[in-house]
Amino acid sequence: EFRRVLFRSSEATWQDLLPGRPEPYFLEAGDGERAIVFDQLFTVLLSKDETDGQFGAFTMEARQGQLIPAHSHVKDHETFYVVEGSLKVFVEDHDGNQVSRVLNAGDFAFVPATYIHAFRVDAPYAKVFGACTAGFERFFHELGQPTDDTGAPTVPFIPPMEQMIGAFQKFGNIPKLDQQWKE
Repeated sequence: EFRRVLFRSSEATWQDLLPGRPEPYFLEAGDGERAIVFDQLFTVLLSKDETDGQFGAFTMEARQGQLIPAHSHVKDHETFYVVEGSLKVFVEDHDGNQVSRVLNAGDFAFVPATYIHAFRVDAPYAKVFGACTAGFERFFHELGQPTDDTGAPTVPFIPPMEQMIGAFQKFGNIPKLDQQWKE
């Protein structure tokens, strides 16, 4: 039997939105576990629970904005597949060499764990699909605020400092607030 999972719009909660175990299910456009993180909407489509700890999948939607703070992940890999719009991804390797690339719809980038990186939405609107190391998809829940809104947020959510520190520690994210990027 296949499940169709719906977001209960009457309350912003993640409980029971995804099956929580490996079984077939379907999501319609906009469905999933949604959280606002700063000026971005993250929707978890698939978590480590549905993949027996193999990987997670999510989307990010945002309007044109500022560069997100540079950071690296202790153990988590991250991907960027642009579905709509464009964004610029910045990466620094372990020798300090920097590269940046504008990604348009259909373009893809991979950032392995431990590489310093950041991105900025360069189009009026962008939607990005990401696959990640299992469990990392929950970082957006820890850092953000649950929402029943769909689409790029019009009102940002700035998490309290304690929430940011807790999320970064729990998920092994290392902020690089003094990072300078070459355009």
